[in-house]
Amino acid sequence: MSKAGNSQKPPTIRDVARESGVSIATVSRFFSGKSSAVAPETSESVRRAAESLGYTPSEIGRSLRLARSRVVVVLVPSSTNHFTTDVSASLESALNAKGLSMVLANTEEDPDKQDGLLSDAQGLRAKAVVLQGAIDTPKLREMAARQNNLIFVNRQPAPGIVAPYVGIDNFAAGFAVGRYFVQRDYQNFVAIHGPRQYAGSSARLDGFLAGIGEAGPVMRFESPFSMEGGYRYGTLLAANMSQRYAVFCGNDEIAYGVYRAATERQLQVPDQMVICGFDDNRLNEWLAPWLTTVKVPAFDFGPAIADLIEKVPTATKSCDRFILPFSLIQRQSA
Repeated sequence: MSKAGNSQKPPTIRDVARESGVSIATVSRFFSGKSSAVAPETSESVRRAAESLGYTPSEIGRSLRLARSRVVVVLVPSSTNHFTTDVSASLESALNAKGLSMVLANTEEDPDKQDGLLSDAQGLRAKAVVLQGAIDTPKLREMAARQNNLIFVNRQPAPGIVAPYVGIDNFAAGFAVGRYFVQRDYQNFVAIHGPRQYAGSSARLDGFLAGIGEAGPVMRFESPFSMEGGYRYGTLLAANMSQRYAVFCGNDEIAYGVYRAATERQLQVPDQMVICGFDDNRLNEWLAPWLTTVKVPAFDFGPAIADLIEKVPTATKSCDRFILPFSLIQRQSA
């Protein structure tokens, strides 16, 4: 009795060599990206043989030979943040266009989990590791010192780490919001900002404070980049509405939470509370068309990051900074 077809062993590089009448070394050169060293007629013979046999080269074997795979590992601080997912989607599309694959993993802002995922990326021999919101850890510094394939996105590398960065000028964006508040004669300024240990959060807050200048003091609350954080501090503000607050939120999700807290207290936005967000993620068009916010071009990140990855390893120890444009989008909330 013959064996079922699906138990048949997959074709090997030896089978392709035998079918095409060339050496294993020649087939290996063809599939390792060195086809220019193979005569055109030989390349065509190898290609036809592989297609006839249904042969696919092992990515694991290829990565061992080349020391890098065609996989890009992307670490995100939150898989539920809409801006982060938009950046990831734009990157995956750009990578696919270049014949690369993407593996997405969530660090949950946990340094130990980030370090474990960095070790996994090393095991995969990732062509590049993209960190959306990196946490400064000894493991990250060790990898940055030994490897040339780290790319930082949104949060700039910590001092002492030399690596490419793709993002916006967070200080300038925060400054633009501060100046906007002053020009509109708002008072009772509030900043519900992200964690200060993250460079992007600090830059947005520092820019906002500089934009406000001497127009008045700024009440500050440090919050996670979440709706729950915004709601918590929005509730504190809404409980004491003897004055009209002008609130700058570290991202749109914080702004959503503040808005909910205000509406639950039946406060009118912006008549009784001014709210400005940051990111302008794509859900705003459908769920928050009222939100004044800083627009960050999420879908422009992917092509910029993919172009950097294509330069690896020629971008060794590069400190290139790809600063994308931002704009302040004025809507009803401020």
